[in-house]
Amino acid sequence: MKYILAGFLLLSLAAHAAAQKPAPAGKALGATTAPVTLEVFSDYQCPSCKALYEDTLKQLITDYVYKGKVYLIHRDFPLANHAHSRAAAIYANASLRVNKYELVCAALFRQQAAWAADGKIDDAIATVLTPAEMQKVRALIKDPQMAAEMEQDIALGVKANVRQTPTMIFTNHGRSYPVTGAVNYAILRKFIDDLLSK
Repeated sequence: MKYILAGFLLLSLAAHAAAQKPAPAGKALGATTAPVTLEVFSDYQCPSCKALYEDTLKQLITDYVYKGKVYLIHRDFPLANHAHSRAAAIYANASLRVNKYELVCAALFRQQAAWAADGKIDDAIATVLTPAEMQKVRALIKDPQMAAEMEQDIALGVKANVRQTPTMIFTNHGRSYPVTGAVNYAILRKFIDDLLSK
């Protein structure tokens, strides 16, 4: 009986760990031991996601992630109405393999208007990667694993009831708090400080 109970406990722990789906290295920033975990579900072609990334997340990373207070996980959630967002997510996932994920994310958001209009994602990425890195990324985007990683993030978003981008899900002391839209940094900072004080 003792072994059966131990087996159930191990299965339960394994199921919980599988449900969490850790982010691939590079899509997560900060310490896994941080008191607050923040998952950001975004679409590279979404103007509100661009605003959140550029106006809020960069400052949040400096003030909270690098100081060990927030563990940030980027999640892909391309919307069906954006023609090039899935391809952009696959490029970003491929850039993980050349250790340039954050650089590529920043380039995708910075040049969003151009590649969203003409679909030339490769041109946007080429502005921040070396020719050798571009060659690797171009080969990697054909690997089904890149699309599979994006699909895993989408599945997590669906399970978490994500309905729009950007959606941020803060987790603190086992409780989750979804926040949607591009939120002003001052408001977000107050919210995080409140979570950290609990």
